[in-house]
Amino acid sequence: MDQARKASAPVTRVEKKQATRQQLIAATIEVIAADGFADMTLAKVSQRARVSRGLVNFHFTSKEQLLVETLRSLTEEYRDAWRKAVAKPKTARDKLLALLRADFSPKVCNRKKIAVWYAFWGEAKSRPTYLDVCAPADAAFADMVERLCGEVAEEGGYPIDAALAARGLRCMTDGLWLELHMTPQSFRRDVAMRTCLQYLAAIFPKHFLGSEFDHLTAAALETEAEA
Repeated sequence: MDQARKASAPVTRVEKKQATRQQLIAATIEVIAADGFADMTLAKVSQRARVSRGLVNFHFTSKEQLLVETLRSLTEEYRDAWRKAVAKPKTARDKLLALLRADFSPKVCNRKKIAVWYAFWGEAKSRPTYLDVCAPADAAFADMVERLCGEVAEEGGYPIDAALAARGLRCMTDGLWLELHMTPQSFRRDVAMRTCLQYLAAIFPKHFLGSEFDHLTAAALETEAEA
């Protein structure tokens, strides 16, 4: 156990610096989730991370810089998660399923991180810098969902507008994230997955209805069990 811990511990100065930055970003997420955006302070972050205030100031010269880097970290984590999810499946349908599983995975879809996402979104109108951080990744995700919906529509001969179908799916996942944010005690990942699958079955019935849909529903239940 000790050997495994030593093997995973940062050894170079650069690795140690990066590890400390990630520790402070994780503490920032905890503080925002607990106290809200307006009440987040560098003092609270240092206390949560159990490091000195001076160390926080060494890595982040201001509260704003720490907030921007926290948003950047969340954005990169989410982008990397869905890109990894769609890398293995061969068909557009399976890639859509992988996107949904990534969207509701506990790593990116949990109460604390969703609270932080909504805190940033609430500030984005008055702080364009936040939009600048998220915009490229959001556009890439939207393009991927639209492309996959278009491929499924073409394959199945569905007379639908792929852009609108993709928009509907993205609005649905955003709404389910909001449900987790507002009522975390009643949120269930399996129900969220099944809600999206039912939407896909309505517009792409040949791909998502019948026995295969039952199989996918079972897979959604496994997603909840794993969480």
